[in-house]
Order: sequence, then C-alpha cells, then structure tokens
Amino acid sequence: MTRLHTPVCKLFGIDVPIFQAGMSRYTSPELVAAVSNAGGLGIIGGLGRTPDELRTEIRLVRELTSRPFGVNHVVCQLDPAALEVTLAQRVPVLSLAWGRASDLTYQAHDAGSKVLHMVTTPEEAGLVASDGADAIVAQGTEGGGHVGMMGTLPLVPMVIDVVGDVPVIAAGGIADGRGLAAVLMLGAQGALIGTRFLATPEATGRGHSKDVILNALGSETIASKFFDDVLQQVWPGAMVRSIKHPLLEEWADRPYEWAGNDHLRPALEGALAAGDFVLAGESAGLVHDIVPAGELVHRIARQAKLLLAPD
Repeated sequence: MTRLHTPVCKLFGIDVPIFQAGMSRYTSPELVAAVSNAGGLGIIGGLGRTPDELRTEIRLVRELTSRPFGVNHVVCQLDPAALEVTLAQRVPVLSLAWGRASDLTYQAHDAGSKVLHMVTTPEEAGLVASDGADAIVAQGTEGGGHVGMMGTLPLVPMVIDVVGDVPVIAAGGIADGRGLAAVLMLGAQGALIGTRFLATPEATGRGHSKDVILNALGSETIASKFFDDVLQQVWPGAMVRSIKHPLLEEWADRPYEWAGNDHLRPALEGALAAGDFVLAGESAGLVHDIVPAGELVHRIARQAKLLLAPD
C-alpha cells in the first residue's frame, strides 16, 4: 500500500483518496461519473433536487460509470422524499452534512450504503462517530459555501484524535496535490474538494461563474451570514463563504436589513442566476484553468504522489 492509497480507498472501493464535494445543483452526472471513473469518489448534490430529479441523476450516473459514487443530503434542509429515493436506489455512499442523523446512518447501512458525514468541530465529530458513520469529513472554514469557524489545519488533527479508528477526510482550502499531501501528513486519509471541481467543463456553473472563480484571489472571499439571512435559510452554526461582490460590500454594515428585504433578495437571486455572486472557498486563488474533471483527479493524485514519495 502506498501513502496515497490509504485505507479509506479500500473502504469506499476507490483508487485515490480524492472526493468531489456534493455541491447542490452545481454537480452533474458527467462530473460525478468523471471523478469516479478517474478513481476518486464523485458525489451527486441532492440539495434542491426533487425526488424525480434525483432519481434521474442517479440513473444517469450509473449509465456513465460502474464505479462507486455518492449522494449528498443536508440534514438541516432535508427533503425526506429525496432521501427515500437515495436509500431505495441503494447508492454506494450516502454523504451527510450539517446536522446529526443517527437514524439516517442506520437506514443507510440497512440499504447497504456507506456513510460519509461532514462536521465542522471536534465535538460534532465525536457524536457522528458514535452514531456509526463509516468516515468523517472535517471541513475547515477556508471552504466555499456553508462553513464553520475552525481552520482546516487545527481541525483535522483534532478530529482524528477524537474519533479514533474512524477514517477522517479533510476539506476546506484544498485544490491541488500539495493540499492533498499536506492533509495526509496531518493524518487524514483523503481530501474532499469542492471549489476546484467547479472549474471543470462538467460542473453546472451559472452564467460566467467559472470565470469569476478563475479571476478571484484567495484573499477575495468573505464568510458571513449574508447569503442565508437574505434568502431566509436556517443553517445552524454556519456561515457562507463567497467571492466578494458589490452586494456584499454595499450591505455588509447593515445586517439588520438583510432579512425580509424586498429589494435585496431579488438582487441576490439575480446575481446568483447570472453567475456574478459565487459561493467558493479560499482555494479559488489556486484555480488557474478549466480542466476536465477526470484529468484534474489524475493531476492532483500525481502531484501528491510525487510529494509523498520517499527520498
């Protein structure tokens, strides 16, 4: 076994410990299948999809790959009917985030699925491990979209210390082989990557969102409650990291006006639809090209392997 082929690879039936984040409707069957075909684990974003849409996504992925893949559900925004579709389809991996869900873990295991559960604190990791999760994703605040408060560098080893033999996957700020090698050195068994996979032809980007990511610096992301408050969404303990946008700059010092604003919500929804307001992590500053997802998996694995090779 090489340092790149970690035990979690055997657990999930993959070749390299690279997991593509389940990024809501930004994932496509082509993206998920490409990552899985390249030896990683592609994950369908279940958030925002109707049960029929999700059933279709799963069917299309299975037409494109015979390799393992996953479906992601957000516990605090859970659609029970969509989850039922996932379990009925007996997908290889159920990916969970943002909320404890011991009952969902039991149901997934009964359906023959492995459970990959994302956490943002060591305390949450301990609870999820006791619920029987097969592997835990420790996500640092450097990531894009909904994130917690702790940085990846201290969070990952803390979670590892808490959960014992349960494998830990690192997330947040990882975009290349250097990041993968770094978290493996921390004791993680793999990396879950989101922002970098948005800059692939297969990702379902809105408008010119991919150009926004390509042109962004890592210092140009902001984590705040703006996104959720304006859209009146409840994600306990979360902020949303996005690339700087004029709306954020104009309204940043007026948080008391975010919720229920008849002008602001349509403006944000329009910016999202146009691809101007983009949820992305600090690793956007490491994204310099649009690369096919399969090629990206191979590139990240190759770079990490060289860094981890013994002298």
